[in-house]
Amino acid sequence: MLCKNCGRELPIAGKFCPFCGAVVEQEGVNDETAVFTSLPDELKGPIDLSAFDAVMKEDHPGGSISGDGVTTGDPLAATDPHIPSAGELSSMNAQSVRRTSGAPRSSGAPRSTGSSRTTYFSEPDTDDKPYRKPSKGKKGAIIAVVVVLVVALIGGGVWFFMSRQPDENLTLAEKYMGRGDFDKALEYFTAAQAEAKDPSSLDATIQQLGDFQTAKAYVENGQYTEAIALLKQLQNRVTDPDSALYEAIEDLIDQAETAQADNEFAADIEEIQSYLADKKYDAAAAKLDSLDADDTLTSDQKKQVSDLRSQLTQAQEAEQKQQETQQKQDEKKQDFSSQMDSLEQNDLQIASAATQEDELALTASSFEAWDNLLVQMYDYLATVLNADQYAAEEESYKQWVEERDSGAANAAKESSDETAGQLASYSFKQSYTKARCYKLLDLM
Repeated sequence: MLCKNCGRELPIAGKFCPFCGAVVEQEGVNDETAVFTSLPDELKGPIDLSAFDAVMKEDHPGGSISGDGVTTGDPLAATDPHIPSAGELSSMNAQSVRRTSGAPRSSGAPRSTGSSRTTYFSEPDTDDKPYRKPSKGKKGAIIAVVVVLVVALIGGGVWFFMSRQPDENLTLAEKYMGRGDFDKALEYFTAAQAEAKDPSSLDATIQQLGDFQTAKAYVENGQYTEAIALLKQLQNRVTDPDSALYEAIEDLIDQAETAQADNEFAADIEEIQSYLADKKYDAAAAKLDSLDADDTLTSDQKKQVSDLRSQLTQAQEAEQKQQETQQKQDEKKQDFSSQMDSLEQNDLQIASAATQEDELALTASSFEAWDNLLVQMYDYLATVLNADQYAAEEESYKQWVEERDSGAANAAKESSDETAGQLASYSFKQSYTKARCYKLLDLM
């Protein structure tokens, strides 16, 4: 605890300061200046050491102040350097007592208006200035300053945040640009443009991102020609070849060109298959030759071309074989037709026969010739028709033979004599066999 008058630390408890003699501040006093109860009457004016000694004895029984100012009986008195001598104590008291009502400090004892009054002491020296509580006015001023500073900080923070919004949008936009997320980048560039002082400064970048999105939509919709044209035009407008956007444009161009080539290849394959189905082998061969000359084909595409080439070769060989077979068939058909014409010429002699016996002989000979020709034609059909076709035709031939023989027998029964009966039977067989030969000729 410090003395409010001299500012020295009080070594012991008591009612008076042992250094300056001032009364210790009473509990509960909150005035701005140090307030003490007035000195007793016996201590007014210059301090009498005997009276002081008597007071000290009350606080310290068994002790007294010696002639050099040291309290006897106090074990700390001889060693405490803060305890002054009697001469120092008198000098300090004379300087510290202040008269009331503005009396000069050098006038001596303080003015008293009664046995108990408030005594004001002069302020201590600068080096020993005591602590004083701040006044209520000063507290209010400090609080006002703090409030103003807080309001200023809050207002400045709000202003800084609002003023930095466009910069934050640009920062995020550039971050997404670096990552290649151009949809997000376009979103933040658009937001930054809406708050920028010079919106036109972002027009070029926003236009580039918009065109890139349009090109992506073209690729997704299969409009590869439009996508490639737009991307190449956009590539010329991007000035930084090391940027993520420039690399993305190059990748999308490659993707569009590859997809376009795949589509064109698929269309070519479909066209070749159509040529093969229509037996347009020359057109199919020309298209395959153009694909063979394309160095951009993948290994899988080259295999497809090779498979179609094999199909074309097989089709051409089959076509050639079919043509050769057809040519042989035509030649054989022509041979059978010539034989039939020759038999028809021989049959003309039947009508000019002089007797019935001659007519019978000529008719029987014509039947044998036509029947031999019919056997040859069936033998040839066995090499031309497939197994099912020939089996069906052979079954039909057996039925036909039965019908022929039955008809010939009926014709013979209707005749009046044996010669006429034989002539009727051979005539029926000859005409029936001739008709069957013409039918087989149409099958060839």
